[in-house]
Amino acid sequence: MQNLKLKLNSWSANFSWPLFIVVIFFLSPTLIIAGASFSRQDFFQQHLENIGTVGHCLLVLSFCFYLLGYLLLAVIKPPVNNIWLWLVTALIFAISLVTVPLLSRDTSAYALNADIFYHSHLNPYLAPIGLGRQSWLLGKLWWLNYPSPYGPIFLMLLGWPFLMSGGQLLPFIFSYKVLVLASFIASGYLFSSYRRQCHLPAYLDWLFYLNPALIINWLLEGHQEVFIVLIILWLLWRSNKQKVFSLGALLLVSFIKITAVIFWPLSWFKDKIFNWRRFWQANLLFLLSWLLFFAIIHVTPPEFWHNNLAFLDQQCFYTCSPLVMASNNLLGESAGIVRLGLFVVIYLASLYFLLFKNYQPIKFIVWSFTALFFVNTSWLTPWHPTLIIPFSLLTKQRSYIYLAGVITAYCLWHYLGL
Repeated sequence: MQNLKLKLNSWSANFSWPLFIVVIFFLSPTLIIAGASFSRQDFFQQHLENIGTVGHCLLVLSFCFYLLGYLLLAVIKPPVNNIWLWLVTALIFAISLVTVPLLSRDTSAYALNADIFYHSHLNPYLAPIGLGRQSWLLGKLWWLNYPSPYGPIFLMLLGWPFLMSGGQLLPFIFSYKVLVLASFIASGYLFSSYRRQCHLPAYLDWLFYLNPALIINWLLEGHQEVFIVLIILWLLWRSNKQKVFSLGALLLVSFIKITAVIFWPLSWFKDKIFNWRRFWQANLLFLLSWLLFFAIIHVTPPEFWHNNLAFLDQQCFYTCSPLVMASNNLLGESAGIVRLGLFVVIYLASLYFLLFKNYQPIKFIVWSFTALFFVNTSWLTPWHPTLIIPFSLLTKQRSYIYLAGVITAYCLWHYLGL
């Protein structure tokens, strides 16, 4: 009886009315989006682009709730042991797990890629995605005519959900989302561990677990960025002990998603100092690994760039970043060259000031991704910038936490063409 009273007292001590409002702001949009997803007549051909006016209004309402809840959460700064928030987090995770993706169809593309590779035994880097057995369920999509843009390690990760689902589209999505949820939880554990190593405030854990952009784009929609963040967080946590970034793990990340090659320079350093031996070892490994990959798939790098990354030619996919839109309007055909030059300048400046001059790998990751996505990328999607958010929360500077908030809002509103 005494133990029960102690538990009740503990629960009541964790409760507050502002926290109750946070709970409402997070649970309501999760349930609204889940309801909108399950009320569709077709899980694959009805999505963001054709859910109608009511569906878009519900999304606007949901995004507003999420962002208000996240802002209030940042103001309250609840302790990491708050029982109520852990229950709400578990409930959001459970709802997200069973919700069929509504805002994008990338999980269906993952399933078709796995089907081509594991069932048809075709080269996914030569065979178009539309050769997947259930591609007809998706209707006519431009990317069905192109081969896989995903890295080989990601295709290996897709083997487990393909095996569990028997290659069926909807079971594959749910099996895959189990993998995503496990990776998200593991990422949260590593985020918290590294946060404690850096002596950062505990409430940042909640800004990771309950970040609306991560909930939407990772847990609900199942985008592959979660696997990249998981490995990078492990690398950061490990580097505090080993004083180097694992070459194999860095290579692994680039073979999940090719954009991750931009922080390969992290492999050049040992004990926070540039090391010529590491430089030559890392670059030789990188060159040989990618040459071997292209030799195995029978595709040259230029062919891979033009055929597999066909979305590079899509101008303002969803919408562009403000800088890309402005440069397109002002500079015309030369806009891409100017943006590339600006990106190179920012990237090299980040490399010099945040690695060579004053070793700050987290800031280097943040600025590299920010420059890549908002300066040089004309095919920016709402889930690409989610890679920036976890690392912005770990920089020990309030301005970077504000940056994480701004990018969180951008990742949501970007779905609505803003």
